[in-house]
Amino acid sequence: MNSLLEVIKKVDVVPYPHESEYKSFINQLYTLISHDESFALGYLLEPVVNELRNFPETFIVDDSTRKVKFHPSLNTKELREDALHAVGQKWKQDEPFETLKGWRDEKYTIYDQNKKPYFNLERSMCPLLGVVMYGVHINGYVKDEHGNYSLWIPRRAKDKPTYPGMLDNTVGGGLGFPYGPLETVYKECYEEAGLEVSYLKEKLFSCGMISYFYQLKPYDFQSELGLVQPEVEYIYDIEMDSETVPHPVDNESEDFRLMPIEEVKVRLFNGEFKDNCGAVIVDFMIRHSLLTPELEPDYLEINNRLHRFLPFPTKSY
Repeated sequence: MNSLLEVIKKVDVVPYPHESEYKSFINQLYTLISHDESFALGYLLEPVVNELRNFPETFIVDDSTRKVKFHPSLNTKELREDALHAVGQKWKQDEPFETLKGWRDEKYTIYDQNKKPYFNLERSMCPLLGVVMYGVHINGYVKDEHGNYSLWIPRRAKDKPTYPGMLDNTVGGGLGFPYGPLETVYKECYEEAGLEVSYLKEKLFSCGMISYFYQLKPYDFQSELGLVQPEVEYIYDIEMDSETVPHPVDNESEDFRLMPIEEVKVRLFNGEFKDNCGAVIVDFMIRHSLLTPELEPDYLEINNRLHRFLPFPTKSY
């Protein structure tokens, strides 16, 4: 019997402390810490650290402890943001990383241990610094008179810089400053699927969240494919009527197809979905009793890995 655990392992990649690979994995990384050394913010790859060495007034690199600290003088949110802006502008000009080609002039909020904003940072820089990123994912589904489920599945445009041509959740998007989860849902649902707020208010339900520790290319510590990304996704469901057909407004998707859940499962096993979208769909299946302990031999581990503790400050909004 096939297990959907393999779908989850594609997105929750970083070893756990009890696993034999954990120590060697962590020893390959540097830890980004606050200006006062009171908390950690993320994990860094050595190629990123080597670039940060060029900004000694912003970052202090300690190779003996493999820690990178914000300079003690950067003791306010505003000072940190100004310093990071200068780093970002230099990187934007020199392009030391492919990730920066996705520059959006959109910022994510990074929090301190008291759940207060520590700084806001350009979205495309966040994976490089290994900080916690947040997003929303929305499952638009139809349930027929026999209780059979189908999901509205878009195919990502072939010219998208990330995961072109792959299958996606009905709607998804990053949590950019200053929007909260629900505001982001409203905005993204119109931009990606043409769904109006008036329609959403009648049918939208908040369904919790998932969290995971991602690497696009597991155990790669020398390229951007190995950037270590802790992520939190807020999950929403919309039970849609059969007359409403989502359609792309911003052209980030090619089209939408109402896909029976059994076909969704097959395509999950075939690796056709963007990695974190696969995890969101497995979570959907669990919540709607489409995946049960009787049907899934790794049910417990799947549930645990969908809600991973992240060793950095987070905020629940």
